Amino acid sequence: MLKVLVTEKISEAGLDVLRQDPEVQLLVKTGLSREELLAEVRDVDGMITRSGTPLDPEVLDAAKRLRAAARAGVGLDNIDLAEASRRGVVVINAPTGNTLAATEHTMAMMLSLVRKVPQAFQSLASGEWKRSRFLGRQLSGKRLLIVGLGRIGTQVAARCRAFGMEVSAYDPYVSPAKADRAGVRLMEDLKGALPLADVVTLHVPLTAETRGIIDGEAIKACRPGAFLVNCARGGLVDEAACAEALRSEHLAGAAIDVYDGEPPQPDNPLLAGDIREKVILTPHIGANTEEAQSAVAVIACSNLLASLKGKPCENAVNLPFVEQSLPEGTRAFLSLARKLGYLAAHLSREPATQLKVSLRGPLFSPAEEPVCFEIPYHFSPFTVAGLKGYLEYSHGPEVNYMSAPMLAEDKGIRIEESRTGPGTWRNQVELELLSPGTREGISVSGTITEEGRQRVVNIGGYWIEFIPEGTVLLFSNHDRPGVIGKVGTLLGRAGTNIANFALGRRNGSGLAVGALQIDDDVPMPVLEELKKDVDLLWAVKVRFTEDL
Repeated sequence: MLKVLVTEKISEAGLDVLRQDPEVQLLVKTGLSREELLAEVRDVDGMITRSGTPLDPEVLDAAKRLRAAARAGVGLDNIDLAEASRRGVVVINAPTGNTLAATEHTMAMMLSLVRKVPQAFQSLASGEWKRSRFLGRQLSGKRLLIVGLGRIGTQVAARCRAFGMEVSAYDPYVSPAKADRAGVRLMEDLKGALPLADVVTLHVPLTAETRGIIDGEAIKACRPGAFLVNCARGGLVDEAACAEALRSEHLAGAAIDVYDGEPPQPDNPLLAGDIREKVILTPHIGANTEEAQSAVAVIACSNLLASLKGKPCENAVNLPFVEQSLPEGTRAFLSLARKLGYLAAHLSREPATQLKVSLRGPLFSPAEEPVCFEIPYHFSPFTVAGLKGYLEYSHGPEVNYMSAPMLAEDKGIRIEESRTGPGTWRNQVELELLSPGTREGISVSGTITEEGRQRVVNIGGYWIEFIPEGTVLLFSNHDRPGVIGKVGTLLGRAGTNIANFALGRRNGSGLAVGALQIDDDVPMPVLEELKKDVDLLWAVKVRFTEDL
């Protein structure tokens, strides 16, 4: 018997999936205290949550039998993904069920903002009849900037175009071809795009890269009198800077559904009384429609059940079925390919339009010709792993092996896979990223040693060998005396210890590529100082986390 605990209210349609299975013992217990939660999880096989139940190390430690946990929604902010992975707990989400709900809520917020609908209602309800006070704006003819042209951003674009808006988008990971298909002008940089927009709407995940993407400087760059809409994730917008811009009338209005801390505290800057006429605030209800809640509940419950029964399931974020199906001797290459994709993303300066994966050696089934796939799931697991690693850099850990090919297709990334005989190493995985604006792509290669250790062995034609673990500082320099010494001196001055060092040179180029494995992080000011004072051509730091 499979014991499944549901800790938050979800649609009955999802619960029926579990109730109808004779192998499932269903427990629905909402509103649990911390102590009650720790007691209830001790003997459950699966859990269904939303955003209000934390799956942190303490809870996961108490849940000794837990094998799968499903989030009836998109985000995973309440789940410690790395800890769940270490404990072998499959984490599942439902990223597609609420797309239309979030899209429509964005439109509702945008329309309400420019026409001051909530304020007009409050005025009328209080006995007033002040029509002139609520002079609004039309969307038709206005310029919209969409930050993040994913599933929801693309749907918002279609609806806003129908309203007669001129739509542009900033998304460094979307190809021009994808933007063209959506009827959207793709902007090269956010700072240059913001002054051109009458309305700015956000549709990006919360990652290290996107946190605070609309900070004080970005808000200052906005067109005077612009409107800001955020129905994506809290933490994207500097709430204090936003409130001040509303107060100074630099922003005409803001519609916010998500907050840096939820629920927002009474001292949240957006709740200030003097800007109340200029804001529309809703309590994170973007996905709260009957249809969306039914869809995400069914997706979450169905996939949880499949996982518990050892069957392939979609939207498994951390432990996809392809890994389980591989022979044990090849699984290390799956992890290596993912790391290579992640590494290539750090080195790339433009969004890729093509990803080439070369699988060399007897471990991989040979094929005479490269094969280009147009339909998701026709790739080898190693190709999907490399793709997942590349997309994780921009989209966070929510990208999984099942969704990565579809996400690549959505972004206009063409995937080419080839299999050949052995190269320099007996078995080797090579990834190459190609972009329209570059003559040469970004290429990285790796292998597994006889001892079973992962190695990166080539970057851009430079033979270099290092272990993709921990924090690695990569750089390119003119191949002349003194450079390495300067790098070491600056890092030492910053208190950063070098654990290992590797250097690769290419004859005739006059250049070299270095890889420093370091025990501590490199602060951005130090990285910028390295680039400037040591005259490096480029320098990036890559942190290979434990879950990679």
